[in-house]
Amino acid sequence: MRSRPARNRLAATALAAAVLAGLASTSSAAVADPYPTCNTYKNVNGHKVPAYGQPTPTLTCNLVLNTSKSNEAVKVLQTSLNNCHHFSLAVDGYYGEKTFLAVRSVQAAYLGEAHADGYYGPRTRGAMKHWGLSGCGKI
Repeated sequence: MRSRPARNRLAATALAAAVLAGLASTSSAAVADPYPTCNTYKNVNGHKVPAYGQPTPTLTCNLVLNTSKSNEAVKVLQTSLNNCHHFSLAVDGYYGEKTFLAVRSVQAAYLGEAHADGYYGPRTRGAMKHWGLSGCGKI
């Protein structure tokens, strides 16, 4: 029997192959969800969290694969993934393959494999740790 990290690496490798082969959808329409795409961040208890809209951002938003436009919300997510979940992502604001796989890994760890789809939304927001002034924490 393989260890959990080994299984997670195998699953991530398989998903990466599917993404690279174009088998995974790369459009926001792939996620049937009524929420807008996160485009900014909000401070919640000292933690930066992806959010949508100005001047009072709402946390009810999603992030999906997007390699064509850099986004502040993705930078905040990448920072949390690096600092709180021990990834080494470029903090470039692009929700590409590596960010997708990192989110999927966090979802598998905190929500279970059945909820590990690689898309950041309200359920993932509530489950993962976010980076902030006092370090990492759940909001």
